[in-house]
Amino acid sequence: MARGTIVAVALENSLDKTLTYGVPPGLVSEVAVGQRVKVPLGRANKPAYGYIVELPESTDVPPEKMKKLGGIEDARVILTPALMELARWMSRYYICPLGTVLETVIPSAVKKRIGLGYQTIARAAVSRQRLQELVEAAKTTKRRAVLARLLQVPEGEGIALETLAAEAGVKTATARKLAALGVISLATVPDIAGLELASSTPTEADIELNPEQKRAFDSIMAKAHAGFSVSLLMGVTGSGKTEVYLQAIRRVIAAGKQAIVLVPEIALTPQTVARFTGRFPRVALLHSGLTQSQRHRQWQTILAGKADVVVGARSAVFAPVPRLGMVVVDEEHEGSYKQDQAPRYNARDVAIKRAQVEGCLCLLGSATPSLESYLRAGARGGKPPGMLVLPGRVRGIKMPAVELVDMKREARIRRAVHLISTRLEHLLRTTLEKGEQAILLLNRRGYSSFVFCPSCDEAIECKFCDATLTYHRNPDSSGVGGSHKAALHTGQMHCHYCLAVNALPNKCPKCGKLLSLFGLGTQRVEEELVRRFPDLKYARVDSDTMRSAKDYEELLQKFGRREIQLMLGTQMIAKGLDFPNVTLVGVISADTALALPDFRAAERTFQLITQVAGRAGRGDLPGRVVVQTYLPEDPTILAALRQDYAGFAEKELEQRRDVGLPPFARLARIIMRDEDETKLNMSAATLADGLATFLPNFPEVRIKGPMPCAINRIAGYHRANILISAPTPQPIQQILALAREQGMLKNLDRVAVDIDPISLL
Repeated sequence: MARGTIVAVALENSLDKTLTYGVPPGLVSEVAVGQRVKVPLGRANKPAYGYIVELPESTDVPPEKMKKLGGIEDARVILTPALMELARWMSRYYICPLGTVLETVIPSAVKKRIGLGYQTIARAAVSRQRLQELVEAAKTTKRRAVLARLLQVPEGEGIALETLAAEAGVKTATARKLAALGVISLATVPDIAGLELASSTPTEADIELNPEQKRAFDSIMAKAHAGFSVSLLMGVTGSGKTEVYLQAIRRVIAAGKQAIVLVPEIALTPQTVARFTGRFPRVALLHSGLTQSQRHRQWQTILAGKADVVVGARSAVFAPVPRLGMVVVDEEHEGSYKQDQAPRYNARDVAIKRAQVEGCLCLLGSATPSLESYLRAGARGGKPPGMLVLPGRVRGIKMPAVELVDMKREARIRRAVHLISTRLEHLLRTTLEKGEQAILLLNRRGYSSFVFCPSCDEAIECKFCDATLTYHRNPDSSGVGGSHKAALHTGQMHCHYCLAVNALPNKCPKCGKLLSLFGLGTQRVEEELVRRFPDLKYARVDSDTMRSAKDYEELLQKFGRREIQLMLGTQMIAKGLDFPNVTLVGVISADTALALPDFRAAERTFQLITQVAGRAGRGDLPGRVVVQTYLPEDPTILAALRQDYAGFAEKELEQRRDVGLPPFARLARIIMRDEDETKLNMSAATLADGLATFLPNFPEVRIKGPMPCAINRIAGYHRANILISAPTPQPIQQILALAREQGMLKNLDRVAVDIDPISLL
C-alpha cells in the first residue's frame, strides 16, 4: 500500500491498543503523524477521537473489514516526533494506553481549540503543471481567476481561503468547489498572526558567580556539545542554584536553543518565576492557574518558537519546544512532580527521558535531593560522580543557627497543652520587637487531628473511609480576615481523603458523652498565637485559606512589604521563599510524618525540616531555627538539625539496601479497589496468581501480596495492593507487559498501576 493510505490511531478512550483505518482518497495527501482525527468505533460506528501515531505501509486487517477515517479534526501536527517518541516510552514504562498518555501530553484547551481564532488555508493538491492546464481549460471566468491566483502562491505554501476568494473576486463557495474536485486541499489552522508573549524588557542583570557556582556552571556547559547528559546540582538553601540555572540557560539561548524549567508548584513559587521573567524577555508560563484560553495561547506561542524559556509545573515537561537545548528540574525531590492518576508519571524522570530523546542537557537541582537521584549521580560507589555541590550560601552568608526543643520535657514543666514552647515564644517576641519577621511551619491543616470519645475510647471516623475525621474551625478564622473569636466554637469535621464534610456533634453519636479534640493543626496554633500575641499581624497559609494562586501571591507581596509580621502554614511556605527580613523559623512539630507507615517517611521529614529552615537568615541579618519535637533523639531530626544531608543519606541508604527498597530496587504497585470487599479479595488473589505464573522466567522478581492498603477504604471503596520488586526496571516492565497483553490489567477504573511509587499509603 502507498504511504498515507492507512493510518494507525491511538484513541482517547483508554483503549489499550491502536486501531488501523483506511484513508479516503481526498485525505491521503493531508494525513500526518501527530494529527487529531475523528474515527468510527465499534459496531455502531460511534464517532471517537484519537491521534495518528503511525502511517504504516501494510496491515493484517482485510480491506473489506477496514473502516475509513472519519476526518481530520485538527490539521496541525500537534505532536512533534520527539513528543511522540516520549509518549510511546511513557506508555511502555508506566503501563498505560498510548491514547491516555497523549491525552496528558496535549492540553485539553489545545484539543478543543479554545481561545484562538482559526482560518482555512488552501493549498494546491495537484502539480503546478496540472494547475496551468486547468487554468487554460476553465470554462468560467471565476474558476479561472481562482486557479490563476493559486498559481501565484509559492509551491508547498498555502493561502487563506478568504484571501484567495477576495483576490480572485469570487465568493468562498466558488473556491470550495475546487476542493470537492480534488484540485485544492483545505485545512483549518489557528490564526497566530500577532500571537506574541506578553514580554517586557528584562530588569535584572546576571550576578557574578562565586568560585563554587562558576565550577558548577563550567562543568554543566562542558557537556553542552556532547548531546544528552544529566547533572545533579546539590546546594544548600541560599547557595545560588537559581543563578546557575539562569546563566546556563542564557548560554543555551545564545546557541539558538530553548529551555524548559520545571518548578514543583508554580503558584507557590512566584519569586522563582519572577527571576526568570526578570532576566529573559520571552518567557512562557504553563500552569494550572491559567484559563483554558490562556493555556492554549501560551502553548501555540511555544509551538511557533516564540518563547526562549518555558517555566511551569510538571505538565510543562510536554511543552512543544521546537529547539530544546536544556531541561531544568528545580527541587527535583518534590513529590508534586508525581501524577496521581494515569499515566502515573514522575516529571523528573520524564524530563530526563525527554532530554535523552532530544539529545540535550538535563539539570536537576535540590538542597535535599531524592535518594534515587543522589545514588544515580554516583555520590557513593565507584562510578564517576555526576553531582555538583554548592556547599555554602552566596556572599558568605552564614547558615542559620538551629536549636532543638524537647516537647516532652516542656510538658513536664508546664501545665496544660502548649503548642508553642517557652523558648520559641521568647524568640518570637524578641524577633517581632526588633521589626524582623518569622515563619512557623506545621504540616497539618485544621484544628485537631481527630475527634475522640474518652468513654467509647474511639475516634470518630469517616463513614466512607477508614480514616479519622479532622476538625476544622470556621474557614473565616484566618489572621488575614474574619473574626477569630466568632469562629471559636464553630466548624466541621473533614475527611482529607474523600473530602466529606460533617457537622461536629455536641455529644458522642454512640454513647452520648462529651467529645474531646486531640492532636494539632494550623488552626490550633493560630489560636495560641492570638492568645499570646493579641496585636500580632499574621497570616495562616494553608489550602483552607489560600483559595487561588492570586491569594497566595497577594499574601507574599504583603509579607514582602512587611505588612505581615508572621506567616504560619503548611509545606506551602517551606520552599521557594526568599525574604531577607525573616530571621526566625519555628517548626512546631518535626515528627508529624515520621510515624506514617511509608518507607519514605524519614526522607520526607528530613527534606521538609531542611527546606523550611533555609527560609531563615537569607539576608544580612543572622537567622535562627527552632525545631520542636517529641522525638529529640531521632536520627532523622538530629541530621536535619545539623543540615547533614550526606550523613542522613548514608544511614538511610544503608537501611534501604539491607531490606531491598528503592533506590536499590525498583518497585511497581498495583492498587485494586471495589465496594465489595469479598469481590476485591477474590480479584486481587486472581491477579496475584496470574502474575506468579510469569516468575519462573524472571527469578529476580519478587511479588508481595495481595494485602490491604495502609488506608483500607477510601470513598467507599475497599483497597488492596500488590507490590512487585526487582533490582532493575526491565523485568518488572516485561511481566506487566505480559499481564497487559493477557488482559489482566483491563479495568483501569478499578485497577491502577503505579510504577516507581513515591508513597505506599
